[in-house]
Amino acid sequence: MHKYGSSMTLAMALHIVIILLFSFSFEPDPDLVKAEAAPEIIEATILDSDQIQAEVDRLKQNEAKAEQAEIQHQQQVENARKSEQQLLQQQAKKQQMLEEQKAQQALEKRKQDALEEQKKQAQLEEAKRKEAEKLEEAKEKKLNEEKKAKAVAEEKQKQQEILKKQEAEKEKQQAAEREAKLKEQKLAEETKAKQQEADAKKLEQEKKLLEQQKIQEQAAELAKRQAEAKAEKEKQQIAEKLDKEKTAKLEKEKQEAEAVAKAKAEKEKQAAEAVAKAKAEQQKQEADVAAKAKAEKEKQAAETAAKAKAEQQKQEAEAAAKAKAEKEKQAAEAAAKAKADKEKQLAAEQAEKDRQAKLAAEKAEKERQAKLAAEKAEKERQEAAANAAKAKAEQERQAAIAAAEKAEKDRQAAEAAAASAAKAEANKQMISEAGKRIQQKVTAAWTRPINATQGLKCTIQVKLLPSGDVMEADVVSSSGDAIFDRSAENAVRKASPLPVPPDKNLFNDQFRVFPFVFKPE
Repeated sequence: MHKYGSSMTLAMALHIVIILLFSFSFEPDPDLVKAEAAPEIIEATILDSDQIQAEVDRLKQNEAKAEQAEIQHQQQVENARKSEQQLLQQQAKKQQMLEEQKAQQALEKRKQDALEEQKKQAQLEEAKRKEAEKLEEAKEKKLNEEKKAKAVAEEKQKQQEILKKQEAEKEKQQAAEREAKLKEQKLAEETKAKQQEADAKKLEQEKKLLEQQKIQEQAAELAKRQAEAKAEKEKQQIAEKLDKEKTAKLEKEKQEAEAVAKAKAEKEKQAAEAVAKAKAEQQKQEADVAAKAKAEKEKQAAETAAKAKAEQQKQEAEAAAKAKAEKEKQAAEAAAKAKADKEKQLAAEQAEKDRQAKLAAEKAEKERQAKLAAEKAEKERQEAAANAAKAKAEQERQAAIAAAEKAEKDRQAAEAAAASAAKAEANKQMISEAGKRIQQKVTAAWTRPINATQGLKCTIQVKLLPSGDVMEADVVSSSGDAIFDRSAENAVRKASPLPVPPDKNLFNDQFRVFPFVFKPE
């Protein structure tokens, strides 16, 4: 209906003009009015229907061209919109693929970390199991050794009882021999009574001197033990103080390591946020550039359409001027045509305004839809970026936790090494002090033989029970004086139990069977 409305309007306007021309072409004569009525003469101007049809065809062609240009313009705008939408979809798809790849890589890394952690846990469990087996074996070995030591002690005790019986019988026999010898040498003894009495007095004096010397040595030993106990107590206090300082230092290092790890994680988080912000700003700038390009393109299309419209109007004006020049003789027709053209032009302008308003409304709607699509794409991109940043932050947090755990393990290893070194040093000191105390106790229990010379020493292999009781004491490196060697062995047995460290492992390693060098001076 809209396509043929202008033609119908034009035809109606032409008919109205013809009727008006017919009405104005009749001019009444005053003389004839007074006279009798003359026959009515009707003058008519005949319009060429071919010209009217030609004009109608030309107007239809112009309207068809305008509609074709509008369709082409709409197609260009639609193609541009589709191209831009495809570009945005491709960019969004590419970004989504990159983010999915990053997420997959992060997932694979977390899986690998979990597998590594499981392997470490399995290794730790295996190490604990082996350690438990070793402890069980050591316990069984210790029980076997104690049983063996107990059996050896019982056997040794039986042998000692047999030796005592033999020594008692031997002493009895020697006593009988001495009695017989005394009876035989009774006369000789009576002559030597005075000499023996003198010797007895001398021996008594020597015995008193030895007892006084032994009392003095015991007093000195007691004073020395008190001094050693005091020194041991001071040493323990110093060791406790060093342990406290070391613990405080290790705690401080742990706090510093945790602070460094936390600062590192915060710094990496800020860097990630800065990168995400820069990326968002860059994408926003790209979107602005695309929007500006789109606006420039639409502006150029609008200018092209306006230029085409102006050219069309110019051609129409030229055609109107030419038609007016050719039809100057037909003034009435030209006036009617001009009026019709004016009305047509007004109608065409109104139609153009309506079309432009419609196009503007459609353009605004398209821009609104495009803006909504862009906002949606931007929102999805921001959400994807936020998820990626969140995943990265989680990964960095896990890395920070792993670093903190590693630092804690390193600290524990350092503490264990320090504790091992401290224990080794303490064991060394305990061994030295136990050796000194054993030397002192054996020396205090030793009775010097009368004919013993200065500078003698011997090495005795001593075998002990965990309580310090002496099981065996045999000379393995003689001093050259058998009486001195026997006195040294007897001194070791008399000093039983020997002062050994309370640590069972240290006792098994150093004092269960050990060589003891006896050198009284």
